[in-house]
Amino acid sequence: MRNTIRGAALPTSLTVDLPSFGIRAAVGSVDVETRTVDLIFSTGAAVERYDYYSGKRYVEKLSLKPEHVRIERLNSIGPLLDTHSAYSLSDQIGAVVPGSVTVTGKEGRCRVRFSKRAEVEPIFQDVQDGIYKSFSVGYCVYKFEEDASNATKLPIRTAVDWEPHEISMVPMPADAGAQVRSGDKSKTNQCVIVRRTLNTDDADRMRRLPARPAPS
Repeated sequence: MRNTIRGAALPTSLTVDLPSFGIRAAVGSVDVETRTVDLIFSTGAAVERYDYYSGKRYVEKLSLKPEHVRIERLNSIGPLLDTHSAYSLSDQIGAVVPGSVTVTGKEGRCRVRFSKRAEVEPIFQDVQDGIYKSFSVGYCVYKFEEDASNATKLPIRTAVDWEPHEISMVPMPADAGAQVRSGDKSKTNQCVIVRRTLNTDDADRMRRLPARPAPS
């Protein structure tokens, strides 16, 4: 799908392969008796990210309209993992409490329950003691709406079809998208990026701006 501005064809949508992303989750109350922790896994706040395919930066926002978030997977079989690792049964240290995932338009919430296994007990104890404070949410984006109409600022990509699929305990939340540097597409999904069309003045201004080299 393409539009034309003064004879120049500009793509308005494209499909790319994207890995899962991770974003910090805010920790709420800890219930020792039920071994559960309440989390706010998203407030939709803007996060600056780096597109390893194009070599450009952009600002990501997560829409929290209920119709834009696929919560069924997290709400039924969502795991609680050790640092986003899912290669062994021992990597799962708990689970999302079924039915606890909600999206209100302003925030996404869920509750996780820690396993009673002996090797998990020290982790849960450190959560109670405030030693481990960082949770991260893994999610996939299937559709972005990109606004690049302001040529002087980073483009804004709003996820309007995305799926949280796991919660992790992490020492420091990181951008899981860095794995695409290796060219490994085994853990990617297709994502449609719908671009907002630039008006004529925007297009002319962009052509006058000096090109900036991609970050090394």
